[in-house]
Amino acid sequence: MLLIYTIIYALGTILYYLKLNVIASGLIVSLAIFLYVKEVKSNHRIINVKGIFALGFLGGYGISLLKLSKLSSDYSLLTVLVIYITYFSLYLGSFFAKNQKERFVDGIDKRIDVSTIDNNKLTIINLALIAVTFLSFVIEAMILKFIPVFTKDTPHAYSTFHVHMIHYVTTLYIFIPSIAISNYLSLKNKKNVVFIIISFFYVLILSTLMLSRGQLIMSMILSVFTLVMHEGVPKLKTVAFYKKMIVLITIVILFLLYVFITIHRAHDVEYLNGIFEMKDKNLPIYVTQPYMYVAHNYENLNYMIENLTHHTFGRLGFTPLFTLTFAKKFFPFAIGAPSLLIKEELSTKTFIYDAYQDFGIVGVLILMIFVGYIGEILENYVYDCIEKKSYYRNNYIVILLALFSYYMLFSFLQSYMSLTDTWVNFILVILLCFLPIGHSVVKNSDK
Repeated sequence: MLLIYTIIYALGTILYYLKLNVIASGLIVSLAIFLYVKEVKSNHRIINVKGIFALGFLGGYGISLLKLSKLSSDYSLLTVLVIYITYFSLYLGSFFAKNQKERFVDGIDKRIDVSTIDNNKLTIINLALIAVTFLSFVIEAMILKFIPVFTKDTPHAYSTFHVHMIHYVTTLYIFIPSIAISNYLSLKNKKNVVFIIISFFYVLILSTLMLSRGQLIMSMILSVFTLVMHEGVPKLKTVAFYKKMIVLITIVILFLLYVFITIHRAHDVEYLNGIFEMKDKNLPIYVTQPYMYVAHNYENLNYMIENLTHHTFGRLGFTPLFTLTFAKKFFPFAIGAPSLLIKEELSTKTFIYDAYQDFGIVGVLILMIFVGYIGEILENYVYDCIEKKSYYRNNYIVILLALFSYYMLFSFLQSYMSLTDTWVNFILVILLCFLPIGHSVVKNSDK
């Protein structure tokens, strides 16, 4: 697989430097799709770490090769090499983990028999999360004295609605639909469908109040990933008509809500076009905006690689640790560093940006081997549990893989491993995985 990847990537690079941007872009995007499809066929897993990362990171890189903005510049050979190493290292880490499959997958002494899960505990978990996140939202609104959706002509109201530490609790509402879906799939209890509906509308309401498109999208994708891992993708012909209509209506509602939030962010078309600086001024905003959200991140990466004068040696990567342990207050000089960006308003920067700024190519290599290793172990364990219909303590481990896969899918966007929010999310789901919601357990030997 790596040989095919190397050959096609090299060919795409040659075409790019020959100024055949459209062909090079199409080839790299096709490579990303090929790697995903190959992983699906090999493991029969629609949600898989390597394939989804290829779609997100390599697919995003392929799109960036179109160079549709005046802010674009030619990528250096070092940038091209770093991007190549990124997927190569992820695959390498995954390969190392395959040798550990039996050790980790079968190393759990006890597992819950899903038929013994207590539905009352599932209900309590749902209600508790709704109550806690809503209370946190109310506290933030009272401290800040505003709610983003009710502000006027304030383009950055959604980003300033943030009370330190408290906001981490508020944003945990994104997991509630996934948890409700997992709860329903544990017992197939129709009463739990009510919580799926409630959680869905709760996310819509809170995302609208905070004008957060990102949290809305994340919550919906986590829900879809969770459902697909449990149930797979049904054939369209086998889906009842009313279910098709529910899906269609849901998509329409989400689209309208996305448009509503976008409008209320007070970023008009003229303002956005001024920031994006597209070569073709006639391109519609619904083309330029998604393109720039994907492509410009690689421009920032290239700009940083070309202009970096010294590495930050962990100041970015260890920021979440210092923040969550409150050491940040005592050693503020030890964390954080200014990012090298082409334009301040366009601040997203790809999954590997901070790793390179901290330690260069070595940092990227270590990070991606680690991500590939952990991703492979987690993926194998989750699918092993799904196939055997048994879980350790509960089935929320599926949500953990959904979260991990989400960061892989949006790897073109941000340096997630350096964000405190990422680790707060991981910690919450890991804690959920240890909630004992079953009555009896079965030994591995009894499975």
